[in-house]
Amino acid sequence: MLLDKYLSYDNKVIIAVIFSGTWIYFRTSDCYKLIPRAHIFPIIFVMIWTYLNYYEPLFLPLGLMILVLYSQNYPKFFFKEKTNGEK
Repeated sequence: MLLDKYLSYDNKVIIAVIFSGTWIYFRTSDCYKLIPRAHIFPIIFVMIWTYLNYYEPLFLPLGLMILVLYSQNYPKFFFKEKTNGEK
């Protein structure tokens, strides 16, 4: 699918593993807010992302980049301040 002329499947898997390991290593507690509960976009995105990742390993780093961009463009969903009455 992606870059088949330039990379073998095994190389794509290695790239995906390196990206996922790097993301895990550098994540902060805010990273858990990237996929908020009860929001339809993250649910559909993760379902499609999981499906595509089985066929093309490079969808893993692409998906991580999309999640980061999504969280930066819609910060009100992820990093809102708690008010006095919220738990």
